[in-house]
Amino acid sequence: MTAKMTRNILLMLVATVLMGIVLNLYIHNTGTVPAADNAAPLTDGSYTSSAQGCLSEVTVTVTVTGGKVTAVQVDASAETPELGGKAAETLAAQLTQTGSTAGVDAITGSTMTSEAIFTAMDACLAQAQ
Repeated sequence: MTAKMTRNILLMLVATVLMGIVLNLYIHNTGTVPAADNAAPLTDGSYTSSAQGCLSEVTVTVTVTGGKVTAVQVDASAETPELGGKAAETLAAQLTQTGSTAGVDAITGSTMTSEAIFTAMDACLAQAQ
């Protein structure tokens, strides 16, 4: 490999890392992923959907007011309280803040419950469109 190729690869790597840092800071500071604000407004109402978690069905209820998600409630009461219950609390707050599942990560140790919450949330948002 030539010195010029090595330098170009290094520059691309640095640019990619910088873009990742900027995107992470943007999401952290705004609570949204870019372009999420350009999405069509949602229809006001309350929408409920369920998906299979680790031990049981997990139910998500999304409230839309003014075309945006204003509340997310998660019922994971039949999941393990220390894992699924904590995931439900944490993800409900994050999903309310972001208004979608985009950019929200699963909770470590509660992957199945997290995925059920994401699936149900996406189904609720599909109903609201």
